[in-house]
Amino acid sequence: MARRSQALQVARYPHEGEPTYQREMLRVIDSEATTEKRPVSNRPLTRRRFLQFVAPGPLALAALSGAAAGAQEKPTRRSETAMQVEIARHALDRVPLSIIFDDSTVLINMNYFWMRDRNLVDGQGRRWEDVPVVHPESFTREFAEFCLEHGVRGKYSVVPCPAALGRIDEGLPLFSRAQQESWLDMCRELIVPAYDITPEMITHSKVVDPKTLKPVEPEIWEQYEWQTLPVDQAELVFDYIAIACQILENVGLTPEGVTSPGGFGGKTLEFYAKVAGEAVRDVTGNPTPYFFKRISRGDSVETPVWYADRDGGTAVGEIIASTGDWTGSWTGYGEVNADKYITADLQGGRLPEVIDAGDPAVLISHWQGFYGLHNEDRRGFNAFKTVVRRLEERDPKGERTQWRKCSEITNYACAREMAELTVEDHTIRLDLPVQVPDFTLRIAGSNVRGVSVDGKPLQRAASRAGFKSGCFLREDDATLAAFDPAARRTTVDVEA
Repeated sequence: MARRSQALQVARYPHEGEPTYQREMLRVIDSEATTEKRPVSNRPLTRRRFLQFVAPGPLALAALSGAAAGAQEKPTRRSETAMQVEIARHALDRVPLSIIFDDSTVLINMNYFWMRDRNLVDGQGRRWEDVPVVHPESFTREFAEFCLEHGVRGKYSVVPCPAALGRIDEGLPLFSRAQQESWLDMCRELIVPAYDITPEMITHSKVVDPKTLKPVEPEIWEQYEWQTLPVDQAELVFDYIAIACQILENVGLTPEGVTSPGGFGGKTLEFYAKVAGEAVRDVTGNPTPYFFKRISRGDSVETPVWYADRDGGTAVGEIIASTGDWTGSWTGYGEVNADKYITADLQGGRLPEVIDAGDPAVLISHWQGFYGLHNEDRRGFNAFKTVVRRLEERDPKGERTQWRKCSEITNYACAREMAELTVEDHTIRLDLPVQVPDFTLRIAGSNVRGVSVDGKPLQRAASRAGFKSGCFLREDDATLAAFDPAARRTTVDVEA
C-alpha cells in the first residue's frame, strides 16, 4: 500500500452534524436501508483519524446528490436579479449513458470457479461444467474495438486475485507470463481509454487474509458473510480494499473506484462508502473515488455523494445502475433480451424511460454473459450491439445523450454537489472544490449575447449537436454555458 499509519479505531456516534445533501430516499435492490437519517461527517478524513463512524444498524440511503426526483438543476445562491443561474444536472446538459461490466478479469471466466466452489458450500446445481474456463483475449479485444468505434463508455472490473488462484501482478498459474502480459497490454491500450477499471474486491469468492491472500478459516465469502462488513475491524476492511486496489496499480491499471462482488457491503453501506473511499484514495490519491453496489430497477436514479469535504476537496461518489442484466446475466446462460433495454420502435424498454426522466442511464452486465458458452455464442455482446444501434437511432446527432465513464458521472455529481454559486448583476462567481471538464451552467431570465469565463470568451454553438466545452448555446427558455474550470474560484461574465 502507498502509505501506512497507526491502528484505526471506530467510535460510535461521534458527530453531531447532519448531512447537508440528503434529498430523497431511493428504493434499490440489495439494500436493507430505511429512511432513518444518520450522521455523516464532512470533516477532512485522513487515515490517522480514519473511521469515526455511526454504529452498525439500519442504514440511511445517505447523501443522494442532486434535487428531488424530477428536478433537473441545482438551485443557485444568488442576489435579487432578473438573471437566474443553475448548475446543469449533467455535463453538457446531456443524459449520461454508461455500462457496467462485473466479474471480468485476466483471461479467467470467474464464474466457472465461483459456481464450482460455491456448489460445494450450498449444494445448488449450478452448471459450472457447462461454462468455459477462459474468455479469450481475442474476444475482449474485439469488444473493446467496438466500444471505441461507437464511443461506448463505462466501468470494467478486473478481479485482482480471481478465485484466490493467484495475484495478477505475480502471475496466475493457469497461464504463461507472456499470455498474461499480452492481455494486460491489450487492456491498457483498448479497455482503459473507454472504461474505468475497478477491483471487484480481492477474489470475488472467498474472503482472504489481506497479508497472505490465503482464504481465512473458517471459510467465509465476500458476497455472503461480508454483506455485513465487520465495522469493529475497520483497519482490516481498509487493508482488504486497499490491497485489491494496489494489485491493479501494480499492473498499470489505476482504479477509479471499487465494485462490490454481489452483496459485499450492502448491509453496512455507510461504513462501506467511507472505508472504500479512503482505501482508494490512499493507494491512488484520487480525491473523489466511487463505488458500485446498488441497482434501481424501476424508480428514479440518482448519483449519491458521500462524505463531501469542501475544505479538502474530497468526496466519495456512488454509481447506481438503472437496468437489470438482460445480456446473459451472471450465470453466462441467463436471459438475453435487447427489447428490455430499448424496443425496436425506440420508445419502449427501461432506457427510454430513464433517459426521458433525465436520469443517468447506466446498464449493468456480466462479462460471462457477454461471451456466453463458447466463442461463437456471444449472446450478450450481440444483444448489446443491438442496444447501441437503437440508442444511436434515437439520438443520431448526440444532442440529448452522451456515453460517459462511471467516474465522469460521479465526479460531475461531486463537483455539482459541493459547488457554491452566487450571482451579482451579470457576474457569476463559482467556488468549486472539485473541478471537472464540461462543467455546465443554465442561465435564464436574460437575453444572453455572450459569455466569458475568467476573461476568456466562449464560442457560440449553432446547435445542440455542436454544443461542447468552451461554448454557449442559446435555446428558447435558457442559455447553456460549458467550460473546463481552471481554478477553484472561477468568474463567469454574461453579456446581455
